[in-house]
Order: sequence, then C-alpha cells, then structure tokens
Amino acid sequence: MTTNGFPNQAPWNATPPGAANGGSSTGRTRHSHKEKTYNVNFTAKGPGDSAGGPTGGGDGGAPAADRHQGDRLIHTIERIEFRSDKDILAMAKAINHLGRELYLILGMRAEELNGVLSQYKGKWYTFGTQSRIKARLVSAHLKVSAEAAKALGVGALKMAHAFDRHFVKPEQEAKQQRNGKKARPTFTIGED
Repeated sequence: MTTNGFPNQAPWNATPPGAANGGSSTGRTRHSHKEKTYNVNFTAKGPGDSAGGPTGGGDGGAPAADRHQGDRLIHTIERIEFRSDKDILAMAKAINHLGRELYLILGMRAEELNGVLSQYKGKWYTFGTQSRIKARLVSAHLKVSAEAAKALGVGALKMAHAFDRHFVKPEQEAKQQRNGKKARPTFTIGED
C-alpha cells in the first residue's frame, strides 16, 4: 500500500496501532492515574520530518499551521482542576510560562514590524516624512502589548506567592503549634 507516495507508510493523521477507536485522529491518547496525568504522543515519522513535527501538532486533526504552542498552554491552563495546593501552583507556573512566551513572541514581532515599516518610502505627496519615526510609533503599541503579557506572567507568580503566604504558611504554623514544635526562627540581625 502506498500513502503520500511512499510504500508501507501510515498516513499522517492515522490512529496508531493499539489506540482506541474513539481517540482523536492525531494519535494522542491520555492516561490518568490518581492525580498524575501522562500525555502520550504517537506520530508516524514522515519524509524529512522528525516525529511530532509540523504534521503532528494539535488535537482534533487541525492543520499544523492553525495550532501553536500558545493553544497548548491555554488548553493546559483550562484543564487544571483545583484539588490541592499543587494544582494552584501548577496553574501559576503555566500562566507564567504563557506570559513569557507571549512576551517573547510579541517583542520579536514588534521589532519585525518596525523593520518592515521603517523601510517604507511612501508616496510623493508625503513630502519626505520620516518613515522610521512613524514605524517606531506603530511598533510601540505592540511592545506595550508584550509588556502586558510579561505582567500576566508576573501576576501569576504573585498570585502563587500570596496563596502560599495567606493559606499554606498559616496552616503549617498551626500544625506545628498543635504538635508542640516551635516555629522556625525568622531572620534577625544583631540579636543573640
């Protein structure tokens, strides 16, 4: 049998052998045991393509160009169920990662936009207006959005720290007092 012009090769979005019939068409299966979740990805290796390359991206059989890493990060954040303090910390880390990724992407795109627009020569009736200045004004708005994405990540870490300070630490201190142990000494200078 030939598929995509190559003999004995499975189609790109074929379900891997041993996968359930009800699974997604990209070959991704999800196995859960208690609170631990494992994602297993089965993809056929194509010509000139490492496993899981541009053809293996995304759920639901969407083309690789329509799925980005941000989609995966957002999906991860949406799927977190709050059952313990570890889930809250996992969500904070995922939001921080998303914010950092957006910050980098938007910053690079702003520089790219600035480079493209600064080379624009304009029409004869603009009377020599500097396109570099206008390009900086336009790309500055995208840079502001990049900074907002950075603040998103920082805000998630602040949320995790506030959760630790207001919920976890008081409970740990109460447990130590109940068991008769002294609380851990705090940092002091000049006291003996």
